[in-house]
Amino acid sequence: MNTPISDFLEKYTTSGALRLHMPGHNGAIPHDITEIDGADSLYETDHTKSIIGFSEKNAAELFGSDRTCYSCGGSTLSIQAALAILKAQGCRTIAASRYSHKSLLQAAILLHMNIKWLYPEEYLSADVDYSGDALNGADAVFMTNIDYLGGSCRLPQTDLPVVCDNAHGAYLKFIDKDMFGGRYLHPSEFGFPVISAESAHKTLPVMTGGAYLHFYGGADHSRAKEMMSLFGSSSPSYLMLESLDKFNKFITERPDAVGYACEAVANLKEKLQGFEIPLKESDPLRVVVKAYEYGYNGFNYADKLRANGVECEMSDRNHAVLLFSAATTHRDCQRALTAMSLIPKKKPIPKAEYPVLKPKAALPIADAVFMPQTTVPLAKAIGFVCGGINTPCPPCIPLVMPGEIISDEAAEALRLYNVKEVSVITKVR
Repeated sequence: MNTPISDFLEKYTTSGALRLHMPGHNGAIPHDITEIDGADSLYETDHTKSIIGFSEKNAAELFGSDRTCYSCGGSTLSIQAALAILKAQGCRTIAASRYSHKSLLQAAILLHMNIKWLYPEEYLSADVDYSGDALNGADAVFMTNIDYLGGSCRLPQTDLPVVCDNAHGAYLKFIDKDMFGGRYLHPSEFGFPVISAESAHKTLPVMTGGAYLHFYGGADHSRAKEMMSLFGSSSPSYLMLESLDKFNKFITERPDAVGYACEAVANLKEKLQGFEIPLKESDPLRVVVKAYEYGYNGFNYADKLRANGVECEMSDRNHAVLLFSAATTHRDCQRALTAMSLIPKKKPIPKAEYPVLKPKAALPIADAVFMPQTTVPLAKAIGFVCGGINTPCPPCIPLVMPGEIISDEAAEALRLYNVKEVSVITKVR
């Protein structure tokens, strides 16, 4: 498969042209350019006549989409653009899991959209009930395909527009379902129209910030570039665009790369069970250690991994999450196995109970965010109205939303994530 962006950058780099244009390093980073003649613009609406458009068409063919747009702002930009598209179609209220990424909340605030929260049975779970009265009053649905602990969900057939946060699941398009099961679907397999936001950089060999906005099943993409430009930088990174471009060739030449990585991780999981290291069921490119059953809280277990030369993706009081990718090798998994096997097993400790919070709202979200605020210690925040988006990163999922009253239970949940200060608006008694 051709690489029009990469080819242009290489041709320009070797041309010897005097660079009297941005960026200011004047070619010290050769492929880092701006929208010079021939490079085109990421937000050009006529995507059929540009090197970026040609590359996006290649990606659309690989992912089986009606249209694919590149993002240099991660899935965050893709989610923002998707909600803007729905807003332009008349959507005012979107139904979403309470444990959605904060980019949903931020986009809804800026677009003055309402969110109808759907509550799972477990903290951080993406698995919520979309049936019955759950969607009453909603104009659209926002779903998370893979949550931070490797869980998933299923959305029944619906007539409502659907946006899928598939940030952690771009690789699912390239897995062998016979080998790795059908529990985890790529949005292209949902069987209904969907706009899918996908981070290439999370599980594919792409630079940080590289992502996709896919349209499937006839989902309207006529204003996609326009809406992306509302939130995206007018100076998108050509290094990111090149890495997205190069992935098209990578996966064409190595169609078995994702399967190879998934096989390596599956073998690792099997060996970890032999070491009696307790694992939570998760998607094919993730290992989630139930650290509390092994005698540690997740933070301490992550420290042990770090001391053994392994940095994990996320940890909390209960779990440590190791995230692999299409570039993962059996050698990588062997290193992870060695590091984990060196951590001595201890007596299990109690599991920290993160409550599924349902705080009372005192103000609309958008009103709360833009009101005068002050920062107070968490212990003194109880009874106040939350003003800021307080979330640890990762998982970038707010526990208390702006406009909601911080209860004792909410404060305890924040404490479990080592949140020490909270932005509040006013005191409510």
